[in-house]
Amino acid sequence: MPADAAWAFFFLETKMTDCEILTLVDRLERCLLSASEFHHRDHLAVAATYLYGAELEPALDKMRSTLCRFVAHHGGNRYHETMTRFWMLQVKKHLNRALCLRDAIERVTSALPDKNLVYQYYSREKLDSIEAKQGWVEPDLKEILELTGR
Repeated sequence: MPADAAWAFFFLETKMTDCEILTLVDRLERCLLSASEFHHRDHLAVAATYLYGAELEPALDKMRSTLCRFVAHHGGNRYHETMTRFWMLQVKKHLNRALCLRDAIERVTSALPDKNLVYQYYSREKLDSIEAKQGWVEPDLKEILELTGR
């Protein structure tokens, strides 16, 4: 099996090692992943890594620039500001910085396995709006309670 093919599968394991987590972040930032290789759990792991080392706004800025670069590299215009901030807030709620990175990410990914969670807070109409894609919009179905990460 080629090295890249083996790499694509280790993120499906229950717990990623710190090396695997940092490799995922590096490969995303350098646009070495195909769009089909970057899944919900990977988004959460990258968000948790950024939030592990920074507060919400700087981590969100980094996530935004990374995702915009990744999307542009793959010839798309699919970046969604409201969705990105929503997931960063969800990750922040579950992130425990007192844990090692691997365990902190496992806690986050275990707590947020459903990529459709966003639809408990937003109607599809609201999320599909240009305003939601280009900037932050408040949810229309359920309030997002901001809890401070540890």
